Amino acid sequence: MRIRSVFLKDMAYHKARVALTILAIAVLVMLILLIGGIMNGLRWQARRYPEFTKADVWISAERSGGVFVGFSILNPEYVEPVLKGKGLIDETISPLIFAQVRPVIRGRETKAVVVGYVQGKLGGPTEKDLIAGRLFTPGPKYYAPDQKPPPPEVVVDDTVDLEIGETLELWGIDFKVVGKVRKLFFVFDTPILFMDIASARRGVLQNAIYVNCYIAKVKPGLSPEEVAARIDKECDVFTAVEAKSTAQTIRTILKNYVDEPMKGVQFLRVMLWLASGLIVTMITYVTTLEKTREIGILKAIGASNRYIISMTMKQVGIMTGVGLALGIGLARLVAYGFPIFVLISWREAGIVALVTSVVCILGGYWAARRAMYVDPMIAFRGELE
Repeated sequence: MRIRSVFLKDMAYHKARVALTILAIAVLVMLILLIGGIMNGLRWQARRYPEFTKADVWISAERSGGVFVGFSILNPEYVEPVLKGKGLIDETISPLIFAQVRPVIRGRETKAVVVGYVQGKLGGPTEKDLIAGRLFTPGPKYYAPDQKPPPPEVVVDDTVDLEIGETLELWGIDFKVVGKVRKLFFVFDTPILFMDIASARRGVLQNAIYVNCYIAKVKPGLSPEEVAARIDKECDVFTAVEAKSTAQTIRTILKNYVDEPMKGVQFLRVMLWLASGLIVTMITYVTTLEKTREIGILKAIGASNRYIISMTMKQVGIMTGVGLALGIGLARLVAYGFPIFVLISWREAGIVALVTSVVCILGGYWAARRAMYVDPMIAFRGELE
């Protein structure tokens, strides 16, 4: 038997232990990737709607924290003239109603976000964004109590379990689903319901003239951050507002909905990496203790310490590699049926594979160093020094 094939013979002899090690690594890698995929999914969701609007700046009430994380109320009669008079934004300035709601869908209360916007302006889908149906019928900007309100129609995300023509109940009103858009939802898989701003104002603000925020594009040659800073500084107390660029708005969403709430999950992910290394280390170490006689024989026939370490590390490398491949495959398979949105990228998988390999190989090396000091004479008695 050639000496270089010993490590394969040894793995075949301990096949049950090798299989369990590979399975343990695969399960841990799958969990690490799923946790990372959940974080990636939340970050993607946090960016999805703000970037979809193509707005440059978001303007809300002063010290509200922004429309996504606080409650903002603005009076259009005061705010719009001031914003337009600064010469910083173009005519795309758009009022927006944004509120978290609890619609009843097929008899079951669920979570959602209402976005009320003016059709043709920033804030919601256009005809080209629809994957089915049509846009809602727009109503007047404001309507008097004796005036007929706009039709209760809504455009929903395609994750909402409703077909075109079905209805959902919101504020005691049945809204007819007239259109669908693809993957437009807020963090934690919260679907967005798009409707006419008059309908949203009626339900969220009891038909008051107020709005939650304004979004706009800046004039050419100006940066969104510069415009946001000037709006903060130059708007007087009577129209006290705060402005953020889209990038700043996304960072605020990430901080409040992802980074802070998910700190514990990130810590758990690190612990899983350490667990992977400990499992490989312990199994490799126990297996090494059981191979005292074999190691002694190898040394007696001329095997060097370098070869003993090499043999052990090859076993660790094979188990880690197979476990990684199996874990990545399982993670991508499980992600399809996971109850929340999971986004696993190949870049993420590569990082996980690299870190897990380093942790496992370091653990295996520690066990291999123990095998290097086996004395051949003592090893024949099946003992370690």
